[in-house]
Amino acid sequence: MAQSPVKAPPKPVHDTAAKTGKDKKPRQSDEIAYNKGLEHFSKKDYISALSSFNEAIAGSPEFESAYLARANTYLRQKDYQNAATDYKAALKIDSTDEKAWYGLGQAEITLGHSKEALIAFTYCIKKNPGNGDAWYCLGELEARAHNYKDALTDFTSAIGAKTNFAEAYNDRGICNYELGNYNASADDYKQSLAFAKTADAYNNLGNAENKLGSNDGAIDAFSQAITIDPKYADAYNNRGADYLDKKNYSDALADFSKAIALDSVNAFAYCNRALAEYRMNDLDRAQVDCDKAVELKPEYGAAYLNRGIVEEMLRCEKDACNDWHKAAQYGIKVANDYVKDCK
Repeated sequence: MAQSPVKAPPKPVHDTAAKTGKDKKPRQSDEIAYNKGLEHFSKKDYISALSSFNEAIAGSPEFESAYLARANTYLRQKDYQNAATDYKAALKIDSTDEKAWYGLGQAEITLGHSKEALIAFTYCIKKNPGNGDAWYCLGELEARAHNYKDALTDFTSAIGAKTNFAEAYNDRGICNYELGNYNASADDYKQSLAFAKTADAYNNLGNAENKLGSNDGAIDAFSQAITIDPKYADAYNNRGADYLDKKNYSDALADFSKAIALDSVNAFAYCNRALAEYRMNDLDRAQVDCDKAVELKPEYGAAYLNRGIVEEMLRCEKDACNDWHKAAQYGIKVANDYVKDCK
């Protein structure tokens, strides 16, 4: 298929801001301010919560739970830098606080600090090996770095901690898919769907079914994704590719056109539609779509390959050869067979 499976985002940090028991005894007035802050936080009144936590920290600078609660509040306001600063302040007071390590990891992920997030989640797991959310986030980081074997282990640990963890099954499926374990991948997506019917998981299942040679199974899965999310451009593109494999060109063309209507910069859909048009002997339209695919994605080897084939049919041999050379340059091995025929 043209598209890789779509990855689910990390889970948000928990709403709790409970004490760890490691606080230096705060003044009674500061503890009252802290409790008021928790009440405001529970009502999603984050401005008032921050004011109360600021008061508690100003009066009792070693009030670890107040730093943690303020960090959680900053996180809810998407102020990730201040959140990270407060999580670190909490950890200076109590380095064993699992929730502070987890929250710090969440903030660092959003700030784009993968290495720091990896360290934070690792410490969180050391404090509590049964923290499924932390294992999941660790797996997400490994998967983003294309360390799929390590990510697979992490997602398995997440599932061990939370047996109904739909997101972890889905993302473990992605790792199995990337590693070529398509049967295991399909099983993971199905297990994810048993806990939560999501368009992403159905789309991913369709990709796995395609790799297993089941066009009908893939089409059914992509159709389920589209039923859940009628604006899912990738699912239309992917279903169109399976229709194309079945030589159902009219349905393929309709799906690629729908994908483009929903996502006008989807180079994969333009390239695929060009192939359908070529199969239907509409060479002029095929060339236009190949041109668009190349414009959108200048290093898209398949688009050059397809455009070269169309150009050869239009008797533009020199242009065809130029495109096949580019296709080979961008990693399309079969393009070398076409290049051999160039003068």
